[in-house]
Amino acid sequence: MVSLVAACGEKPKLSNFTQNKLPDLTIGSHRFYLNSCHSLTGVFNHDGTIKTKVILTFPIRPLSVCTDKQSQLNFDGTYLTVKICRTAFGAGGCGVEKYRTKDFENWQEYIGITWHENEQYEAWRQLGSNSSKADDITKVVPAL
Repeated sequence: MVSLVAACGEKPKLSNFTQNKLPDLTIGSHRFYLNSCHSLTGVFNHDGTIKTKVILTFPIRPLSVCTDKQSQLNFDGTYLTVKICRTAFGAGGCGVEKYRTKDFENWQEYIGITWHENEQYEAWRQLGSNSSKADDITKVVPAL
């Protein structure tokens, strides 16, 4: 048990982390790497200058673990969306958490579904906000 606690508390060095792994997502010259339940790292290439930066640190959920196989990054042309699958120790199933950004700095977290004029929307609020109100909503388009 001691080794598990020590392993969970260590944070990988960014250079080693990004050098030894294929990116989880590439958008143009930018590469993104998921670090399990801990963070999302971006490697940005601006005219040949490479900058590596943790762009999102996920909220801490004690006694839980993420399943990398079910976690994912997506880019729809507007939003970079991160989905992580987190399972509490002793519990079954996966609790999906979703976060999104347009600019890699200002993040929103998914808070549920809402309805407006009989249409379904995803509700989003600024990450870290305690408000129960959505800051933004996005219409749900059924998959074909």
